[in-house]
Amino acid sequence: MGDTTEILKEICRLGRSSTTRSNEFSSTAPCRWNPYAIENPETTFPFSDASAWELICRTLDETPELFTEMKLDKPPGQIAYWTVVTLSTGVCVYIKVQLQRGKAHGRSFHISTKE
Repeated sequence: MGDTTEILKEICRLGRSSTTRSNEFSSTAPCRWNPYAIENPETTFPFSDASAWELICRTLDETPELFTEMKLDKPPGQIAYWTVVTLSTGVCVYIKVQLQRGKAHGRSFHISTKE
């Protein structure tokens, strides 16, 4: 599975189930996963892990072209995909995801510092 479109579809498919997604931090695959610090405009409560993945999967479904491929330093040479999504509140969320060991792995979900 080398085609970016197919990889993004697979991340989306796996990201829809709590058993096939993760966002765990490790020293070999660090992540900055902080959806709890961002208000979900649909509920006015902070995002949860599940609602963060809902936003990720909806974005992957609707506008996969927004995701840009990047090579990671950790693990070296592996590929992830990132984007910045602007919520209806104007808050920009940095998202980075990766297909890793047969799971959708959330590497980043936090307020963006990128413009």
